[in-house]
Amino acid sequence: MRNFKSVLGAATVAALLLGTTSASAGIVGSKHDLSGGGAGGGNNDARICVYCHTPHAANTDMIGAPLWNKPIPDAGAFTMYGKTLAGTETADTPSMVSLACLSCHDGVSAVNSVVNAPGTGGVLGGNVGTLITGGRTGSLSGLYNIANDAGKLQNDHPISIDYIPGRASLVPLDTPLPGVGWGSYTTVGSLLRDGKVECGTCHDPHSTENVAAGDGTSNPTFLRNTNTGSALCLTCHAK
Repeated sequence: MRNFKSVLGAATVAALLLGTTSASAGIVGSKHDLSGGGAGGGNNDARICVYCHTPHAANTDMIGAPLWNKPIPDAGAFTMYGKTLAGTETADTPSMVSLACLSCHDGVSAVNSVVNAPGTGGVLGGNVGTLITGGRTGSLSGLYNIANDAGKLQNDHPISIDYIPGRASLVPLDTPLPGVGWGSYTTVGSLLRDGKVECGTCHDPHSTENVAAGDGTSNPTFLRNTNTGSALCLTCHAK
């Protein structure tokens, strides 16, 4: 019964977040699958979704992602990109939707740090941080440590920055997305969040990492579409 409930809980969250079972299949076995069968680590109770989401006792302070199961990193700890060559300023701090990604990829937060550990029945509540035992531990390093330990986002593509057509050769918002594999997204503007470029503009954490949607090439960084020939970059930048 316990194993059945574990599977049911994971499936419930996946259905709420993804809408289709085919989308959840993209997580299985990828680096975002931190369960026992995943490439990203080993979790004793084999739950895939719990490192980011929980069906109960979620972090209600997180408005950038649904049913969030992680503490929110300190937004003020990050040094943003600043002003681009085209003259657009990034926000002073990352938006909530990008903080969701940075709650693992800040190089400081433990990957197994969650609000509601599996099996607690939600008794922790109140956004109390705890750890998943026997699972993936420690913080991310190398390429996956986006903030470089000191919170610096200056060497990364700007996030939480207004998308202003014409600047940096940015195409109009109603420009159709090229090719196939974009899911429900149809235009460049639909990839934005509140008119801003965020982590999720280019990356889909729920996609398969093994095959890019556009041309079947390797997709180890969860890109929304192929970047062969810089195709993903050229979707927005008409260079």
